[in-house]
Amino acid sequence: MNNKVRTFAGALILSMMLTACTANTGVATETSVDPSSSDVTMPTTDLSNMTLEDVYGSQFPQYLNHQYYFEGQPVPMTESNFYFIDTYSELTKYAGYYYPATSEGFVDLSAAIDTTGMSEEMSQYSTYGDFFVAYSEQMLESALIINKKAADEGITLDPETSAQIDEMIANIETNSAAPAGLTLDEYLCLYYGEGTTAESLRQTICNYYLADQYTQDFIDSYDFDPADITVPNVRYALFQVEPGSTDEQRAEMEAAANEMFESAGGDVDIFTVDGAIAFSNGEVADYGEIGVKNDGSIDQTFTDWAWDESREEGDLDLIYSENFGYFIVAYLGTTEVDQSTKDQIAVQALSESVSEAIDNNEYEFYTDTPYEPAPTVAADDSQLPQITDPSAASVESSSPIGSLTGNKGMDILLIVLSVVGAVAILGLAAVGINHLTKNKKTSGDKADKPSETEEE
Repeated sequence: MNNKVRTFAGALILSMMLTACTANTGVATETSVDPSSSDVTMPTTDLSNMTLEDVYGSQFPQYLNHQYYFEGQPVPMTESNFYFIDTYSELTKYAGYYYPATSEGFVDLSAAIDTTGMSEEMSQYSTYGDFFVAYSEQMLESALIINKKAADEGITLDPETSAQIDEMIANIETNSAAPAGLTLDEYLCLYYGEGTTAESLRQTICNYYLADQYTQDFIDSYDFDPADITVPNVRYALFQVEPGSTDEQRAEMEAAANEMFESAGGDVDIFTVDGAIAFSNGEVADYGEIGVKNDGSIDQTFTDWAWDESREEGDLDLIYSENFGYFIVAYLGTTEVDQSTKDQIAVQALSESVSEAIDNNEYEFYTDTPYEPAPTVAADDSQLPQITDPSAASVESSSPIGSLTGNKGMDILLIVLSVVGAVAILGLAAVGINHLTKNKKTSGDKADKPSETEEE
């Protein structure tokens, strides 16, 4: 991607971020931005001759400004553009790794999808352009559904957030558009498509935060099944066997683990003291207590032991994991998962209900404007994709909360909103790609070891 264009895009987002970081009232409000410490420079170069192709490459502009309809009403094009831009940015982040790239540095939307080794459902997409449209439509319709739910329940955006959004728009004009030699609307059109105005962007941002507010209310009132939030509670000490260890080193760790285990004599209290002392002395690699979720996030050997149906409080055992080494483990009973995990469960439930509504065509959503195939652009063969199944990429990059956080290639507004904590669209994105690869719609690595940090 052109470095100058990336700087301009980043500057646009920074001007939004400085205010947006205080606008969110959702779940993840930890992130903050210190303007004094930022090294992003606002654009001072004249951008009056820049075009959408300069910003997004030659394939993308034709995908903007397609008129969609939801429940009989036209969807503002700024709103549909907003989600198409975000999806394009998401896919471009992995261009050259998971997806083919053009010589311009973007995902190649004209490239055919080789379905070899992919799920059968992926055969519905001929090119990455087809998949891109389906993914973008999924995100757009999901957001529209959540906003309708909010409207039906009388949920409105609080005045403070509305005022902060107004300030955000004003900052764009003062700090970004004017130094670039553009009016505010000209500047917004450059990044969000022809016809974008300050008011249309403002409404799109308001809808985004309204979706976040609805999702927070959904989380706060969600009725959890005790079975979903109760997990085994395990205290452990790890005698780690590093990859490439010799038989002698492995035997040394095994002997040390056996010595502590036998010294405890089956008494969890003795093990607790011995383990804490050993950890403070650097004799064990890790020591702590953790609620063990049965979702693949914890070493499988460790998880299998914790979830064994015969497990009883006070059980003390020595187990070996091929991934990590020797664990002394003590079963302390059960515990509730932390609040962030509860948030994930609730958002996942909302995500699934919206996906089900989409599958069952519960809402009218369509466009009468067909998409032409993306024009061919010279491919970038310098770095071939490592995998080609989009669902595989989503597994690595997604989780119920935070799947779209961070810098997504071209720092588009939605990514910044994700960073500051809006959860609604993130939850939907967590199942977005996988949903698409498993449901036709007509319109990895070893787990991390359990640790004190994870437990906290």
